[in-house]
Amino acid sequence: MSRLAADRPGFPAGRDIVVPLFRLQWSTRAVFEGLVARYGPRRLHVVAPPVVAEQLRRAADAEGWETPALVAHDEDVFFIGRFGLSKAELTAVLDLEKSLYPGGWFYQQLLKLGADDGIEGLSDAFLIWDSDLLPVDAWPAVHEDGRLAYAFLQDRARGNAAIVAKWEAWIRGVLGVDPAVDEQGTFVPHHMWFVREHLVTLRRRLAEYFGDHETPWPVLMMRSANEFGTFSEFWIYASWAQARHADDAPRPYPYREYGATTERFFEDGSAPFATAARRFLAVGPDASFRPTYGDLMRFVEAEYARRSLPLPSSLSFEASERHRLKGRANMHVEELRSPWHTAAD
Repeated sequence: MSRLAADRPGFPAGRDIVVPLFRLQWSTRAVFEGLVARYGPRRLHVVAPPVVAEQLRRAADAEGWETPALVAHDEDVFFIGRFGLSKAELTAVLDLEKSLYPGGWFYQQLLKLGADDGIEGLSDAFLIWDSDLLPVDAWPAVHEDGRLAYAFLQDRARGNAAIVAKWEAWIRGVLGVDPAVDEQGTFVPHHMWFVREHLVTLRRRLAEYFGDHETPWPVLMMRSANEFGTFSEFWIYASWAQARHADDAPRPYPYREYGATTERFFEDGSAPFATAARRFLAVGPDASFRPTYGDLMRFVEAEYARRSLPLPSSLSFEASERHRLKGRANMHVEELRSPWHTAAD
């Protein structure tokens, strides 16, 4: 195992991590093993389509993944027990003639905001983590004073201004608070602590906005997407917690501490990073490639030392084809700094 895994950053005892997973990727094993090795959660809850959830259980068992805390949940019926609502019924509420994001993207945000409604016995505070974010030289998930912690991982200097404006309008309109801002980082950190008490008051405010305390909050969230065109789950939560629960809201690390080295790039298992990792690990091009966290860290440590680059705090593997086709003009700072990014121009 990499030396990095032995130096585990702080993580509050008895707390869980929740990861929505759309499909099993080449990097899934490494990410999940990394979360267990680096943070040691009580449970690692993964919410996925039923076929993917079963694939995950079988792969983890057959391949001996180092994820003893892993529990897989079926996303199609995630809200059935609490509200009697399936994924199909909730995505059917959407009425967007044209959107950059599909219905499943909005539903995945509901899984994050409502993890405590779908997972019995979930800890009172839980860390949401995107399934393509690999912790490398990662941050402690709790500050020295005990406050829950997350890291700014995206520079606000570049991004889709039109989408950001819609997210801001949602926060001001629905929550009635100013959007949380930072001088350098954005509130799209690919991970976030959610506190159950904060979510209860946020959902109450959502009901007040619509003047409807009977309709389940996931339906109201989808209605809000129809009204504003989109929403941003992490920014919503961070803004609400900062405005209404300032005394115990999760507190971020400045971008300069961990965002300054994080990288984001397209990698579906066949792009430059995975190709180089295969060579380093002596895995043939036709062989199945699902590296362990330890194997991937050995590659990262060796490769970044060879290039005289600092270890990244994290690596975000984008698998959507639209990221492969991006031109440099549309890339984020974290993509432009990475030696692994690809560009269409």
